[in-house]
Amino acid sequence: RKLAKVLRGDNFQVTATLDYAQRRSRNPRLVNIEPGDTTQKHFALAVDIGTTTVWVQLLDLAKGEIVGQGADYNAQMSYGDDVISRIIYSQKEKGLETLQKVVVNTINGIIHRLLKRHHLPVEEISHLTVAGNTTMTHLFFSIDPRYIRLAPYVPTVCHVPPVRARHLGLDLPEHVFIYTVSSVSSYVGGDIVAGVLASGIYKDPKLTLYIDIGTNGEIVIGNQEWLACAACSAGPAFEGGGIRYGMRAAKGAVEEVSLNPETGEPMLLTIDMVKPKGICGSGLINLLAALMEAGLLGPNGRFRDDLKSPRLREGENGREYVLAWAQETQSGEDLTLSEVDIDNLMRAKAAMFAGYLTLLDSVGLKLQDLQQVILAGAFGSFINLENAIAIGLLPDLPRECFQFVGNGSLMGASLLAFSRELLEEERRVADMMTNFELSETPGFMDQYIAALFLPHTQADYFPTVTRRLRGAKG
Repeated sequence: RKLAKVLRGDNFQVTATLDYAQRRSRNPRLVNIEPGDTTQKHFALAVDIGTTTVWVQLLDLAKGEIVGQGADYNAQMSYGDDVISRIIYSQKEKGLETLQKVVVNTINGIIHRLLKRHHLPVEEISHLTVAGNTTMTHLFFSIDPRYIRLAPYVPTVCHVPPVRARHLGLDLPEHVFIYTVSSVSSYVGGDIVAGVLASGIYKDPKLTLYIDIGTNGEIVIGNQEWLACAACSAGPAFEGGGIRYGMRAAKGAVEEVSLNPETGEPMLLTIDMVKPKGICGSGLINLLAALMEAGLLGPNGRFRDDLKSPRLREGENGREYVLAWAQETQSGEDLTLSEVDIDNLMRAKAAMFAGYLTLLDSVGLKLQDLQQVILAGAFGSFINLENAIAIGLLPDLPRECFQFVGNGSLMGASLLAFSRELLEEERRVADMMTNFELSETPGFMDQYIAALFLPHTQADYFPTVTRRLRGAKG
């Protein structure tokens, strides 16, 4: 309809945008045509739809640069904190429609702020790439997610074809298509596939363990020859869930803790250096390790009865350690960590560690065979490696094996936005990932029970931790 006008807009010199991602056709599809040479004015958007947070990056396609990024809480949180509660809500009348609309509104808000901040017209956006876990992908496209949580736990769709952004309610021009990273299974989604792409383990000869520590606790093991993956269902403890004074990493969250070995008195550091409000995931790991090293906490996750300390007392949920007194906190309440809180943390870390061992055993390998461990996710960027190993969350391997990649999902979505070849590659990578359902895998529960100990019932899994704790005692 606009072709005749565009052709004459700059003396028949035009810039054409082609879509090569239609896998059923060998020929590219013309999606946009503009008068003149606009090749230096083409931008893309990369979106990571997280259960808690939505991230968007603005990308300059001509320069191959990240122009800026923005984030906001996923507005779906008003309808459930986790994927299961949102799947349940989606079954209510107009529930799916509501969840789709609010996450689109969240994305629209971030995009509007980014474009305004960088003085860019929306017409210069060429395309958009999206990565998210399987449930978030279903909800974004308004696809019924109920079968994700029903046996045999098969999602409605794993590979989504390109879709016009405007058809989903995004405030973007008609020519903008959405390209979505493929999922593998109900609980290993496009966010993990994007992370595998970003980290490059699918083309690396080194045997690698890729870990995204979060509520689902996804893990991938493999190299350029093969990839195996699983979700550990770790729960929300390391994101502050199920912990009385747990919170997400935000202003006032305790993130670093050390204890005086003689007195048990704490020294803490909060985000933005304000009075403590709660404890975030990294703070919980550091506190747990500090309590172990100070000898206040036994391997069974119980505070020692024979120790006298004003910081240890009986609370509503058993014995507890007072991290900060009421006059030192924002709420005016004592900030504590109870044995019930510790139980929740131990279950979360046990699920992760049992997942590593079970997945390795399923492919005939052991921890010692790993040559590289990659930690992904915003949480992984702030984790204290030594303390995470000390509590048994991460394997006790040579420290040079560990790498941090940050938000692998967003990084992968960005790379796809820049690269047509990678856009074609992502489905092949998803297809080479063999999923294991740990709940149905022999030995997982035995490994899980064995890991409900600090750091583990088998001390030989953690030789450096054993030496560290012995040194602390004396």
